[in-house]
Amino acid sequence: FSLEDEERLQKTLPKNIFKHLTFLPSLQEYLNDCQLIFSLGGDGTLLGVCSLLKEMKKNIPIFSLNLGHLGFLTEFQKSEFYDGLEEVLRGKMELISIPLSSVEIFQGKKTIASDYFLNDAVVAKYHISRLFELSVECGDESVFNISGDGLIISSPLGSTAYSLAAGGPIVHPEVKAMILTPICPHSLKHRPIVLPSQTMVKLRPLSRVANLVLTVDGQKAYTLEGGEQIIINGKKKREIKLIKNPNRAYFQTLKEKFYQS
Repeated sequence: FSLEDEERLQKTLPKNIFKHLTFLPSLQEYLNDCQLIFSLGGDGTLLGVCSLLKEMKKNIPIFSLNLGHLGFLTEFQKSEFYDGLEEVLRGKMELISIPLSSVEIFQGKKTIASDYFLNDAVVAKYHISRLFELSVECGDESVFNISGDGLIISSPLGSTAYSLAAGGPIVHPEVKAMILTPICPHSLKHRPIVLPSQTMVKLRPLSRVANLVLTVDGQKAYTLEGGEQIIINGKKKREIKLIKNPNRAYFQTLKEKFYQS
């Protein structure tokens, strides 16, 4: 636990348990000493772990075990835990490198926030569901001005998440692509678009809209006050490394998680 948790836990835990806890100055200090990280939960837990690691220079492998419901991103099921762990401890493991795309928020020429996403970045409203208009550019070319509930910018890995629920395509994770999926567009001409992964996408709300946010992997939310420009850059990438399950096949997983659920 970090020192930030000490005061809170001291009030809630019995003294005989509290005295056995070790507190560190920060979680980052603890992570710097780690050689392997376990993600025990569902896809949301894994995204949360990735959110902690994506700012670190050290690339720590993640052993992702599904204890949730869907578990599309996680590599191992509960029944595979001990066999998988044994192979890892023997040093017999294959790593998957998953790229994270960059997202930056500008106010004029000033960068006011920057982040990376594994699954998706979403511009939408978080209170009253009311239409707003968003300018979308690809490089220096206008794609469209979309009026609706928002826009999802997804990686191929994230194509089976929010983007799929909003009507976007399933894209194999080995395809180098970026997917733009409108959320309830107020026009039949605004359909999902698949772009090259190296594309730079520029988003700009066309009017001041209250309660507008940019969410990154469902883990962080950045409030947009108006006048900002959001740039998603497929060329600026960092990586997350997952330990690969040798018994897991993409289309088999797809059928198990979506077609047979």
